[in-house]
Amino acid sequence: MTKDKLNIGLALGGGGARGLAHIGVIKVLERENIPIDLITGTSMGAIIGGVYALEKDILSIEKNTKKYSDIGRFDIDFIISEKDRKDKPFILKKVSEFLKKGYILNLEFRQRYINEGEELRKVIKELVDDKTFEDTKIPFAAVAADLVKGEKVILQTGKLFDALLASASIPGMFPPLMVNRKVLVDGGIVEVVPIEAARSLGANFIIAVNVSSTLKKRYEFSNAVEILFRSDSITSNELRKLQLSFADVVITPKVERFHWSDFSKPEKCIKEGEIAAQNSMSELKEKLKYAKPSWWRRLFI
Repeated sequence: MTKDKLNIGLALGGGGARGLAHIGVIKVLERENIPIDLITGTSMGAIIGGVYALEKDILSIEKNTKKYSDIGRFDIDFIISEKDRKDKPFILKKVSEFLKKGYILNLEFRQRYINEGEELRKVIKELVDDKTFEDTKIPFAAVAADLVKGEKVILQTGKLFDALLASASIPGMFPPLMVNRKVLVDGGIVEVVPIEAARSLGANFIIAVNVSSTLKKRYEFSNAVEILFRSDSITSNELRKLQLSFADVVITPKVERFHWSDFSKPEKCIKEGEIAAQNSMSELKEKLKYAKPSWWRRLFI
């Protein structure tokens, strides 16, 4: 990349079903003729970003969300494997608690993950098939976390299927992906919104889309587990705020009212993405006006 070339990176964050708002954001960027030179994504951001980078057809992606909306909220049948339903009926109550509160109150599970991830694999396979990073129309990278070394891994070569699956494999929920002696899981534990990843790929102007829930005040804690998870949430929240500070523009769709596992209302999440992107457009264009190189500024005069 030359010093005078403006490379706009779009960093799409993780957040489960809330990540459908990325579709609305991209629709507005297209409508406003904002170029996207490269895309990085974490978890659901990786899935949306990877599919868009492959076909550059956001309307097709929007249409596909309706196809998967009947998944609805992840219910017990989706989370529990057939074997567990037959052999371990007590697990139903525990997973129900996980879905309602976002964590497991009693860590008695003997397996390394709750669900085998077949539904997730099926969806990703239908979206990208056997395509590779070399097939994308826009440079793209997915972020995952390596449990072996405890570090971020930027995936940008090989099959898209493997990269998207690794980036979206929620720790403890889905099986990790084994790649070259790495044990890869959801990139959200290291970089919820992959801004640094976009910078490392050559972006010098970054539009970040944050669909994570904010940390709300809480005054009562009934047990040690709640305090433990609250502490972890505080750490994650502070890390996210620090990472977001390195973006040039942060777009934050109002999607907190949607549960991360509820895919039954894609049109509402997408709409919130459109609204947030449109509300950020004045700031975005103003900052682009003064970004290098000088020829870019002339487009706005």
